[in-house]
Amino acid sequence: MNFDPEKLRKFLNCASNPSNPTETKVKNYYVNQEIQEFASFDIDFENVDIALRIASMLGKSSTKFTINHFLFPDTNKIDFIQFIIFEINDSELLAFLEQL
Repeated sequence: MNFDPEKLRKFLNCASNPSNPTETKVKNYYVNQEIQEFASFDIDFENVDIALRIASMLGKSSTKFTINHFLFPDTNKIDFIQFIIFEINDSELLAFLEQL
C-alpha cells in the first residue's frame, strides 16, 4: 500500500459529507496490511451519488481498486457498494493525502 490509510479515511469522510465530516457516509472502513495490503469501505446504496463521485476520482487516477455490490437477501435490490483500494497512482492525490 503506497498511502496512509488513516489519511485516506479522513479524506473520504470529508468527501462523503463535506458539511459535517463526523457524520460520514463511509461505513465499515477496514485496513489489512498483513498479507495483501488494502483499505476497504462500504457506502449504502441510498448514497450512490457519493459512491459514483469516489469511483470517478479513483478511476481517473489509474488507481488499483475494485468495486463490489451486495444485495439484500433474496432480492435483486442493492444494499451497499464496497470499495477495495490497493494502490493510488495519482501523484497529486498522494501529495494531498500526505498534507492531511
